[in-house]
This record gives sequence, C-alpha cells and structure tokens, in this order.
Amino acid sequence: MRGLICLVGCLAVLLPLRAARGGDYLGRFEVPAGAINAGPDACATCHEDIAAFYEHSPHAPARGLAVPGTGTTACEACHGPGSLHVDGGGDGWILGVEALGRLDAADRAAMCTQCHVDKDLHFATSAHAGTEVSCADCHVDQAHFAAGARPPRDFRNRAEFCLQCHTEEVADFRQPHRHPVLEGDLSCSACHDPHRGIDQASWDGVNSTCLGCHAEIAGPFVFEHNGVDGEACLSCHRPHGSPHDKLLTQDGNGLCLQCHFEMTFAAGDDLQLGGVNHAGLLAGEARCYDCHREIHGSNVSPTLRDQ
Repeated sequence: MRGLICLVGCLAVLLPLRAARGGDYLGRFEVPAGAINAGPDACATCHEDIAAFYEHSPHAPARGLAVPGTGTTACEACHGPGSLHVDGGGDGWILGVEALGRLDAADRAAMCTQCHVDKDLHFATSAHAGTEVSCADCHVDQAHFAAGARPPRDFRNRAEFCLQCHTEEVADFRQPHRHPVLEGDLSCSACHDPHRGIDQASWDGVNSTCLGCHAEIAGPFVFEHNGVDGEACLSCHRPHGSPHDKLLTQDGNGLCLQCHFEMTFAAGDDLQLGGVNHAGLLAGEARCYDCHREIHGSNVSPTLRDQ
C-alpha cells in the first residue's frame, strides 16, 4: 500500500512537470518582449479560410482549449502571441509559414504535444519517432500544417490511410493467408499504436500483442512450447500475410527443424530426434505437426501430441 501511495504521489508530480515541459514549445523561438495574445477572433478577421477550416474541427476556437498551464488558446498556441502581427496590419512578428517550415520533426511534434501531453509520454518509443514523421503528417484533417499524406476521409478504411506510407506491407496483405486488413475487418491500430512502440526487447512486448486476440494459445499449459513460452510469435509467423497456412514463415518441416535439430539427425536410415528414429515417418513426407499437433502447448503430452 505504501508503494502504491508513493506511485500515485510521483505521478501527481510528474504529470504537471510534463505539462510544463510541453509548454516550452514557444521557448524555441525569440518571441519579442512586447508580443501578447490577441485572441482567435483577431486572427479570423484576415484568415477567414483557415478559420473556416477549424470551425468544426477538434481544435475549434469555440471549444476554448488552452495550452496546459497557460492561457494561450487556438491559433496562438502554435503561431505565438499575435498582437504585434495584428497591430502591424499583418507585417508584425508572428510564427508564420517560413518560421514553422524550418522546424524539424521533433519540434513539429513538440508543437502538438505541448497540449497532447499524454502522447508526449510515449511518442519517443514509437516507430514514427526519428523518421521525420510528425503529428500533422497523419492528422492532416486536424491541422493546416503542410503534409504529404491524404486525410483518412479519402480512404475506405483506416488501414488504407496507413498504407499510403507503409507501402511495403501492401504485398503481404495480398498474400493467400493474411490478416483481413484490406477488407476493413482489422485495423493497423489493433496491433500497432502509432503513438507508442512495441517493446521489442521483451517477450511480453511482442507476444502480448498477438495473444490479445489469440488468447486460446496463450496457456498456461502443463507442457509449454518454447515458441510461446520463451520466444516470439514472429519466430514462426509472419504477422501481415504469408503464402503459407497459419501465416507461417515457411511451410513443411524446415520450420520446426530450425530449432529441433540434433547432430544424430542425418541423411540415411537413422533420423534421430528426441531419441526416436523418425526416418520411417519422414520418408512418407509426413509433417512434424501431423503428430505433434498441440504446437503451442499441451496439458497431456510433453511431446505436444494430442494423445
């Protein structure tokens, strides 16, 4: 209980700190001392097209959203305090296209995470971090920042939106055996959180993603198979699609023999595996899982047979 109280207390301190850190976005620029917030109505007077864009968006000025810990709302959260720009008839200081165009991906992400602090907590571990992909590259329908991607509304399903950049996965999703992503029955985000990465270093990080749906093979079993207990599902399966049944990385016994190979297993009449001569079985082109059917684990057989 004492540890839980400590954890809650630490989080209570941490989250405001993260919010304060997010609020330093404008600290990347030399904001003139006399610049103060003018409010979104002053911006809309000249920028009618952009005001119309935001009117029915999640960032609509009418929602009164502000950068945490500040009174800065709407346009000025990204473009900085606009009083000098307004007073100068559009010629005064503002963070316009030129200034924002010089931002790298990390700084563009900081623009968004000054408010979306929860995403800032994990984005550094995501597959998009460090790739010159920023928030606006995907959320093109919520920000008027220049981006090369087309918005989600242009596609039949969300997966097709992701695949406009992740083109290498398209071929896998057209394999004979695949997850039904192109059909719209499964989304990319069912397995991939775009804002945080999968912990590739731990068993739980990779396998728990698969076992979230395939719970029937999670066990626990009396007799575990290392393919589930100690390694990753990806050792045997291609997650997006495969020419082989069950999304296997390869078909036939070669898949099993990658791990289950012994020096006594040699060409000829003596194909010893686990103290058993398999020559007669394999000569008839039998597959390992014709006998060892409980591939992921068994409650009755240490050899993973079903009887």
